[in-house]
Amino acid sequence: MARKPKGEEPVAPATSTRSSRTPIHQIHPASSAETVVDDDTRMEDRNDVRSNNTLDEDAGLELLGQGMKALVTLVQNLRDLGVEDLVLPLPKICVLGDQSTGKSSLVEGISGIKVPRSSGTCTRCVLEINLSASDANTPWRCSVYLQKAYIYEGSQAATARGERATRARPLGPWVAQGLPESSLFFKTTNKADVPQALWLAQLATLNPSSDPAKYFPGAKIRPDDRIQVKFSPNVVRVDISAPELPNLSFYDLPGIINQAEVPEEEYLCKLVVNLAKTYAGNDSCINLLAIPMTDDAANSTASKLVQELDAQHRTIGVLTKPDRVQSGESMTQWVDILDGRKFRLGHGYYVVKNNSNPEVSNAVAREEEDQFFENEPWVRTLGSHFDRFGTFKLQTMLSKLLKAQIRTSLPTITERVRSKTQEIIARLKDLPEPPEGNLSLKIYEKILQFEADLRCHLDGGSEMYPFQKEVHAAAIQFRNTIAFSYPRLSLADLVAATRPSSQLPYRSSATPTPSGNRRSEIIIDSDEEDRAAQKFPQTPSPIKRKQAVSNSTPSKRSRLENIPQFLPGQDLNGSNSSSSSSMNLDRTAPFARRFTLAEIRSILEDAHIGLPNQVDPRATKRMITYSLSHWDEPLKAFLTFTSQTCRSMILDRASSVFSLWQGTQCFDELLELCYSFFDECRDKQMSSARRILAIERQAALTLHEDAMRTASERALVTLEHACRSERAKALLMKQDPEWEENVSDRTKNEKISKVDDAQLGPNPFTNELRAMADVRGYYECAFSRFVDVIYQGIQAEIVTACRNDLGTALKERLGLADKDAEQRCAVLLAVDPENARIRAELERQKENLEKAVLLFDLQ
Repeated sequence: MARKPKGEEPVAPATSTRSSRTPIHQIHPASSAETVVDDDTRMEDRNDVRSNNTLDEDAGLELLGQGMKALVTLVQNLRDLGVEDLVLPLPKICVLGDQSTGKSSLVEGISGIKVPRSSGTCTRCVLEINLSASDANTPWRCSVYLQKAYIYEGSQAATARGERATRARPLGPWVAQGLPESSLFFKTTNKADVPQALWLAQLATLNPSSDPAKYFPGAKIRPDDRIQVKFSPNVVRVDISAPELPNLSFYDLPGIINQAEVPEEEYLCKLVVNLAKTYAGNDSCINLLAIPMTDDAANSTASKLVQELDAQHRTIGVLTKPDRVQSGESMTQWVDILDGRKFRLGHGYYVVKNNSNPEVSNAVAREEEDQFFENEPWVRTLGSHFDRFGTFKLQTMLSKLLKAQIRTSLPTITERVRSKTQEIIARLKDLPEPPEGNLSLKIYEKILQFEADLRCHLDGGSEMYPFQKEVHAAAIQFRNTIAFSYPRLSLADLVAATRPSSQLPYRSSATPTPSGNRRSEIIIDSDEEDRAAQKFPQTPSPIKRKQAVSNSTPSKRSRLENIPQFLPGQDLNGSNSSSSSSMNLDRTAPFARRFTLAEIRSILEDAHIGLPNQVDPRATKRMITYSLSHWDEPLKAFLTFTSQTCRSMILDRASSVFSLWQGTQCFDELLELCYSFFDECRDKQMSSARRILAIERQAALTLHEDAMRTASERALVTLEHACRSERAKALLMKQDPEWEENVSDRTKNEKISKVDDAQLGPNPFTNELRAMADVRGYYECAFSRFVDVIYQGIQAEIVTACRNDLGTALKERLGLADKDAEQRCAVLLAVDPENARIRAELERQKENLEKAVLLFDLQ
């Protein structure tokens, strides 16, 4: 089709009647379009300067927004400053329509991007599209944001009853939260990325309880992934910039639902209608009403909503899907609508033809549209309305109307913003004065003071800072407790086993047996070890050194008894090491695992490899595991004591340093942050301690071969000596049942020593004693390693972490380096936190509105 030169009337083809068509403003007397035409917006003439052979993707978009960049940018800036939420609604264009009316294709035609068409996502979220012109030679760019203006207060699993709209809550479980929060979701320079990014952004919006990062492009999200809610009033914002784009902002609202797919979703119909009302009901909103030519216009729910809102005068009708009108079907209804005889709208109707195939580019779709409207009935039958056929002509009208709406609204907006600013200033004067000075600096300096004070207490080194002394004393007692709970051997069944033809009875002695009958329970303990050591001198073991301490002078014993003690099932309380109860560290050590010869023999038989006089390592490992089974209790007590001591000291120092601010939110928050930081360190350390204990029990390993061999040999001498002594006693008892009566201990020992090996015969328990000696040797190596690692963990994961990182955590979590630090600190230090919170919010609003006033002054 030939195109007219700019400023000339179009030349009609032979088959066209456009030369005699009636002017649009005469057909639609209610239209105000002619009132907004001026020198810088005469863009309808540009429609015909495009060549038929040109398929520039953004050529048509250049028509939109010429001469109005400053105005649209101003409105967008005002919206970003929160003017719409604080003062009054700003001019905007909203796309309305029922579901499946071609609304998505219409949005694509206007914006030049492809939008997702999944029935479960885009139809249930608001889509804001901001187009802006960028500098020449800059690439096409797109940024997607999630804007959170509403908080979801429904349940995790939404139900129809909980989601239903009410008069008090027109959007059901969605509650406005004040100024919206905006977060960047995705950036791209590739148009092909936009549909997927929008779909994921809308999916994130429909899952308000999930982390949006889960839906970032690149995440493994399947199209059938579940959504938490079926509807959200929150906005997915799309900012697009390119050199030839217009400056325009419009909203694509969820399609009006005429009927829910299932009864349980009937509540959605009301929610979507209420959302549409919040946008379309504002006098500053230009409504773009989509009606498909495949349906009866009288059935349009969106059209009825426009009438209900009395918004016909600011609505443009858009008839979609003209290519789907059946051949031979009457066009009378559409002629009446275009002529203004039915369903009249203030700005009349336009007809657009879009391609629903997402693979077809916007440029190709516009070329197809031009060709479509060059045929009947659009050329002859409806030729008088030709200036209203096509997306480019609709864009032209939108540009005019939006510019006119902005110009009309701007004086009112300016006045209301200035008035609101003064109102806020007056409210601020009525509030109590906030704390003076650089508040964030004051808090920062106090935290530095707290750090220095805390380092002194955690490092110790003098009687003024006893923390390390108390923890060290507790660690010594923890080591003593573990050391003195080494595995014991009971010889209660030895006498029976030495009798001819007797069987060795099996009995486990995991717990102590009352010591009233010493002939029925004979425990090889420290006393026997001391005597054996005289015959087999070695470097004193940790166990022997501790026993030597217990037999030392009264003053040394007193100091030992003052170390905090750990008893089964008992947690440590208090931080003063001199106030703890005493514990008797003798052969009745409450934690010790006690084996009988019968039990050891049974364990050895379970692991028997078929060779005589051999002890299978599996049997030894099993006994080692039994020997370590009691370490939970003393470990729990030690960790509880040290964590309580450290926690109490930290909170005591915090209360002292920050005491000036008692009664303020700052004081409470600082102490709460100390609590939470310490608890994180403690939980991490306790988790590490449990892992270390599990490793000790699961992997009986050591590289200290010499130390284990020495300890095992010493233990074997002790065990053999005690076993020989009991066998000798049994033999003397057999020879003379009354041999012990009226005899001194010295005489008893002399009689025992005179019993020679020939009389006793071979020891039938050699393997059992060797196994027990190996277990005792390994235990001596393992407990020392275990205690050291646990103590190291406390120092590294609790003490050092609090010393080096607690102050930094306080600064970060209080946001002292943030942009709004002063406002936040004013709230924290205020005696009345609620007044401070109100002041901070008003100050923020005042700052934004003053920026808005500055924008007006620059116009």
